Amino acid sequence: MRIIASPASLAVAARPAAAGVFGGARCAPPRSCICINCKWVDRCKTYHWVETQHEQEHVTAAPDFEPVDPQIQVFIREEPPPPPPRAPAPSPISPAPSPPQSSGAAAVPAAGEAAVAGEMLRDLTTEFDVFACDAFTEDSGRWLRLMPDAGFVPS
Repeated sequence: MRIIASPASLAVAARPAAAGVFGGARCAPPRSCICINCKWVDRCKTYHWVETQHEQEHVTAAPDFEPVDPQIQVFIREEPPPPPPRAPAPSPISPAPSPPQSSGAAAVPAAGEAAVAGEMLRDLTTEFDVFACDAFTEDSGRWLRLMPDAGFVPS
C-alpha cells in the first residue's frame, strides 16, 4: 500500500512532489476515491481500512480481497473555527445586565475550544482517497447499489 500525504502545509510524500513556483514541494490536486466505482469495493481490505479511518459504516464486516498496489492520497485540512455565539439582543423591558463578578479564577475556554499556552488548538480533519490501484475493475455505481440506504455518498 502506498500512501501519499499531501496537505498544503505538509510536504510529506512517498514520491517526490512537483516543485512549486517558489521552489518548495507542492501537493497534487485532490482526486476522488476510485473505490466507489470498483467491482471489489465490498470485498476490499484497503477500502475497509479507508471506511475505518472515516468512521463510516462498512460495506462488509469481513473483507477477503487484498488489492495490488493501492495508492492512497491523504489530505489534512484545517477547518475554520465556528463563529462566536451571538449575544441575545437586550430586551427593552428587562433591566441592564450587572457587571461581571471577578472570582479571581483563570478564564475557562468556551465549549469546543481548548487553550494551550494561550492559543487555540486547531480543528484538523483528515481525508483518505484511493486514487490508483492495480486491482481496480470498473463497476460504475457499485457502492451506491450496495449501500442504497446510506445517509451519505463518499466522494
